[in-house]
Amino acid sequence: MNAKIINISTANPGFKLSQRESLDTLRHAKKLSRREDILYERFLSDKGIGYRYFSIDKIEDFFVEDQDLLIKRFQGSAERLSVASVEKCIKGSGISKDRIGCIVVSTCTGYLCPGLTSYIVEGAGLSPDIFALDIVGMGCGGAMPALEACHNYLNTHKDDYALAISTEICSSALFWGDDPELILSNSIFGDGSAACLLTNKAGVKGLRIMDFKSKIEPHHRDNLRLRTENSRLRNVIKDVVPEIASALVKEITHTLFERNELSREDVKFWAMHPGGRKVLDAIQAAMDLKEGDLDHSRKVLYDYGNMSSPTVLYVLRDILENSPLNTGDLVLMASFGAGFSGYEALLSYE
Repeated sequence: MNAKIINISTANPGFKLSQRESLDTLRHAKKLSRREDILYERFLSDKGIGYRYFSIDKIEDFFVEDQDLLIKRFQGSAERLSVASVEKCIKGSGISKDRIGCIVVSTCTGYLCPGLTSYIVEGAGLSPDIFALDIVGMGCGGAMPALEACHNYLNTHKDDYALAISTEICSSALFWGDDPELILSNSIFGDGSAACLLTNKAGVKGLRIMDFKSKIEPHHRDNLRLRTENSRLRNVIKDVVPEIASALVKEITHTLFERNELSREDVKFWAMHPGGRKVLDAIQAAMDLKEGDLDHSRKVLYDYGNMSSPTVLYVLRDILENSPLNTGDLVLMASFGAGFSGYEALLSYE
């Protein structure tokens, strides 16, 4: 029973800022040291990102540091965005809500018990008999394990539907300080949710999942992670991340190609997680990709910033909505994140 991705929908909060507006806001509302000002100017002037979306009502909310309020922000916004992306995805697919037999939700920017699945089932009016799984702690790569879990569910449930949902409220993990990696983090991350509908029902158009491959490298763990400091989440992003990510993508891709007797030339579209402009540049160089191969990833990065786990699903949605897909076209989907971990899926349009 080959699972297919048949629809992807997304949702973002209403507070949208350009990178220039973000810089002006910081200079107006926060007393920056000369070092901070120089670094924010450098990172927020990078042409790779144009806009980001945040789960706040007013500028002052950016600077909230009370963990209870940040978790409240995470819970409220994560529920709203998840329900919005799920309802849009189901409506766009033309099926009834009670046909969804499984939801798998990935997130890393806040902790809830019960997890987001409980709130989504209630808020979106899904069946209480649904199989629900929460995946936490996977970082930017979390959408791919969620997809694989849905795929595995569909392997044992005939004529069924499953939703892989990735939602991150990165604004609930803002951490202020003059460390360059904090300034970089505050300059690239935004909020968003993506819902991806899969089915094994015969005769449905979509991207058939051919293969998955993942790898984890714990010796690189401290180069990309969230850690707890003063009872709050704090991003860690070292400057070696583009090098590590591109090497990992190259290695996993080589394994997938070898296993499926393919080459780089066989892939029509590349859905790479846009961790940042330098990350995409490093992947393009390591993989010897042509100019334009990563245009979908670069477009999503410019329009939304890095939203952590849902971002790669935004890229795949852009490919589905804005590219002339033909039967047999291959798509390589890749994400990577905390761990240091990497995940890929080989997809074929049918």
